[in-house]
Amino acid sequence: MKINTTKNPRPNKVHVVINPAPSRRVPLLAILNQHFREAGIYWEVSITHGDGDGQIQAEKAIENGADVVAVYGGDGTVKEVASALVGTNVPLLILPGGTGNLVAVELGIDRHLDRACARVCGTDFNTRAVDVGKMGAHYFLLRIGCGLETSVVQDATREMKDQFGKWAYVFSALKVLQELPVSNYNIVLDEVETFSAKGVACLVANAGKVGLGQMSLSPAVDISDGKLDVFFIKKANVPSLMQIAGKMMGLDRIKLSDVVPDLDVLKEVNHWQVESVLIETDPVIDIQVDGDVVAKTPQLMRVLPGALKVVV
Repeated sequence: MKINTTKNPRPNKVHVVINPAPSRRVPLLAILNQHFREAGIYWEVSITHGDGDGQIQAEKAIENGADVVAVYGGDGTVKEVASALVGTNVPLLILPGGTGNLVAVELGIDRHLDRACARVCGTDFNTRAVDVGKMGAHYFLLRIGCGLETSVVQDATREMKDQFGKWAYVFSALKVLQELPVSNYNIVLDEVETFSAKGVACLVANAGKVGLGQMSLSPAVDISDGKLDVFFIKKANVPSLMQIAGKMMGLDRIKLSDVVPDLDVLKEVNHWQVESVLIETDPVIDIQVDGDVVAKTPQLMRVLPGALKVVV
């Protein structure tokens, strides 16, 4: 996969949106001051206090002439700040500070703050145009999920994430799998094809990383391909989990019956690449967007190709 980047001149002004919630003992302001001051870059910060603050503060930063808007926090804060930059020419600088940092992992951005800051402090810096998903008024960089993933997100509390880190999602998933309800799904792909079935989860992915090393939902998922990847999971049983694992390892073409002959090899996981998808369910269920539960079904999702510039 060829990744196209664009060179940009060193910024004159950087605004940093900071989410103070992640419990990491990092001398953030000292690091920012060291790099930006030495590079002759004027910088300022704002602190988020609640949901939506990241987007509001980023919008104000653009109005006040910021050349680059940086964000320190987890994927939820990154999504909020990115929402203000969609369709503008102002790049996003990600300073990873959360539990998962999946957007940073997807784009190969180092978790080391010094190296992340230094990216814009040379004579020029590189940006990459990435796709953004949109559902109603909500934008997303990673994925939208309903069913299994939403239950996992709701169950993994801030206290659990502070104590266990990424393992909080694993513990939550094990608990949720024991009591996962089945819903009736009606999925309309690109306003043309309709798929209906009972299932336990549906994911709409703009990016593929899942937070376990470099493992991805599927090697086919690309944050810059102008497509959304839709994954529908019929059952949370051994065949479906094996099929998901196979996709993550790029083994889509291997038949389960060739590996474990006694398993039911009916298609348990469906995967489509689309520009738009409508998801309807009975009963109505919650939908999470990049880690935050924000809506209920039915919802229409679309891709906005190359709508965001990210410092890489």
